[in-house]
Amino acid sequence: MIKNTMIASAAVALFAAGSAQAALIELTSVTGTWTTTNPSAPTVTGGGTNEIRWGTPANIQNQQSGYRFDGSAPPTASVTENVDFNLGTFTHFNWPITGTALSSAELTVQTDLMIDGISETVSSVFEFQHLETPNGSNPCADGGANGVGVNVNGCADRVTFSLNVGASDSFLIDGVNYFVDISGFFFGGALASEFWTKEYFDNTATLKGVITSRVASVPEPSTLALLGLGLIGFGVRKRMVKAG
Repeated sequence: MIKNTMIASAAVALFAAGSAQAALIELTSVTGTWTTTNPSAPTVTGGGTNEIRWGTPANIQNQQSGYRFDGSAPPTASVTENVDFNLGTFTHFNWPITGTALSSAELTVQTDLMIDGISETVSSVFEFQHLETPNGSNPCADGGANGVGVNVNGCADRVTFSLNVGASDSFLIDGVNYFVDISGFFFGGALASEFWTKEYFDNTATLKGVITSRVASVPEPSTLALLGLGLIGFGVRKRMVKAG
């Protein structure tokens, strides 16, 4: 009975490191800040906030073109491991304008998580390239005809976005490594690097991430073998003592 108890206890001790209960993971806050623009202020306004604008309005709505990032939290949202979750939405506002337009911009996204009661932060930087096209060109910059499809209201503008730094991070909590991967921007249901936006329209892409975990250490097969030999040796010695 004692030997069986010891074997069971040893098995629990060895394999506990190989399994972990699902952690409570919460997305508590996501903020986006436009940290760099080219050109800078006063041509492009809003640097240091979540929304930038540029151009002299050439529309009766008196609207400038612009970019905005809206974080998906707060309110706090639960995150399931191995399942994509939304961090926020990038929006391009495309209005007919004159004057100097945006050429490029950098967006810093700070993601705050709570993993089993412990606060962790991931900071990611995204680089955007902007092509403000002449509305009267034919064909348009995308190769299509003016007045048709995405160019129905004049030539569409192109936004290109790429992950720069901070694409992923990891945290060790209670013996478990949690890996946070900022996947990138999704457009039309797929991971994308660019889109074209109609004049007088807004276009949006969703920033997504995924969290996975792995125990920090798992016993090697040799360790298991050594423990097994030790338990066998213990049993042999016990029988020899009884025989003596």
